[in-house]
Amino acid sequence: MTRVIDRILVCSLFVLSLAGALHADDAFRVTPYLQNPSADGLTLVWFSNRGTAGEVRWGPAEGDEVETMASQPAAEDSLVYHPLELDAPDSRLPHPATEPFRHEVRLAGVRPGVAYAWQVTQDGATGTGRFRLPAATDSALRFIAFADSETEPESTGKFSDWPDDAGNKRSYLVDQTDGYAANLAVMAGRNPAFVAIAGDLVQSGGEQRDWDEFWRHTAPLAASAFVLPALGNHEYFAGPSEFGRYATEDSERAVAKYRSYFNLPANGSAVADDSERYFAVQYGPVSLISLDLNNGRPNRGDRDTNWHLLGDGEGGKAPGWQPGSRQYRWLKKALEAARRDSAFTFVMFHHCPYSSGPHARPPGEWPEGDDLSGVPLRRLTPLFMEYGVDVLLTGHDEMFEHSVVDGEQVLADGARAQHRLHVFDVGVGGDGLRGPMDGVSNPHRVFLAHADAPEVYGADGRLLDGGKHYGHLEVNLERSTDGAWRARLDKVYVFPVTAADGRVLHFERRLYPGSTVLTADG
Repeated sequence: MTRVIDRILVCSLFVLSLAGALHADDAFRVTPYLQNPSADGLTLVWFSNRGTAGEVRWGPAEGDEVETMASQPAAEDSLVYHPLELDAPDSRLPHPATEPFRHEVRLAGVRPGVAYAWQVTQDGATGTGRFRLPAATDSALRFIAFADSETEPESTGKFSDWPDDAGNKRSYLVDQTDGYAANLAVMAGRNPAFVAIAGDLVQSGGEQRDWDEFWRHTAPLAASAFVLPALGNHEYFAGPSEFGRYATEDSERAVAKYRSYFNLPANGSAVADDSERYFAVQYGPVSLISLDLNNGRPNRGDRDTNWHLLGDGEGGKAPGWQPGSRQYRWLKKALEAARRDSAFTFVMFHHCPYSSGPHARPPGEWPEGDDLSGVPLRRLTPLFMEYGVDVLLTGHDEMFEHSVVDGEQVLADGARAQHRLHVFDVGVGGDGLRGPMDGVSNPHRVFLAHADAPEVYGADGRLLDGGKHYGHLEVNLERSTDGAWRARLDKVYVFPVTAADGRVLHFERRLYPGSTVLTADG
């Protein structure tokens, strides 16, 4: 098997990550992280335990220019713990059971192509990081995509079922907490400009502990790489039955936490509740469009992408996505802008429309039904084809799978041309590790980790290579001397190297075979 290997020691998992020094855990509820990049600015967001102003010092990493700014903290009551979390004997709350304070500072007048450093001081604690916005003269860019981290405190000691090539299931070699941490450590070592997360960031969007766990792991990476998310069904999921599951009020309480954490580009909707649910970012040669496609009920009766969830027009607030909806009209405009202004268009949402996994059948086809099917979203494929979308970034089925759909795009001059749409399920961030579903056929599939990366064992029974592992998609963009852009998509997995007795010694960054190469002309 062709592969690339980078070694990462277990003891270094995120201890030596991108973020700067942190002192006094009682100061920061969430350490500072980068949000909302534009052509000349970005936003720093953090959360504190006390309502005192924080100080931001920032300027070019090389030079004497330093600007000092103060934050204006605002109490964020959406991030309080649910009473069931407070009363649970094993709650292990990482923070005081009080509402945190949100800090948001916009850094404007940033010069593209210049490396900057920043420092936040909050109640005697400090957080540091760096950033650089792309310049027109740049010839390279890297970003990373994954989905389904589904963090929760219970991830520690929670092992995924791991099907081998023979269909046997056993426990994966590391639990989900260590799997996610190792994955993030590999990402941090690659210094991406941004990280795109295609939904299901947390296990239960309505449980504050799950968000605490997400940021405990992810904030260090986000100190120097923009985190750009999409809403998955788990962000709408309030928690187990006693937390409300998808009941409208409880579901919106869960989404309120998501919206509190993220500061994302405005989508221009006149409906305030649409903010943070869908957006577009142009970053160098790439347009990234993030959609909220969880609400589909008006189109398919009582069975669609998430029939539990009441959406817009049904008493809930999840935006519709069908032709004629606000989000659909916005999407057409965003796709037109991307076709005009970018070399490549990536569209991100949660439910994978082409899959070999458990949500790959149409709604209601199984005897027990599938209330979270991605199949209805194929209705958007003609639109993606028309505007020449290059890649769909999805998750949900929690399988590292690559599908290719052929069609026609409409060029800017009205002419038509053949086009290939690449669809990735990158739901291997830190949860799941599912295999294909019996009886499901995906004629568009060109790669599936479980099927196309055979496991290789040594004489002592140790796994040497292959198999399905936690990982992510790494996208490397390079511009040639004539100005044309080329994108290489590498399927990265984080391999646990073990001793003969089964102990995990360290992790290695490896590549599954078959990188995908795209050119700007399609």
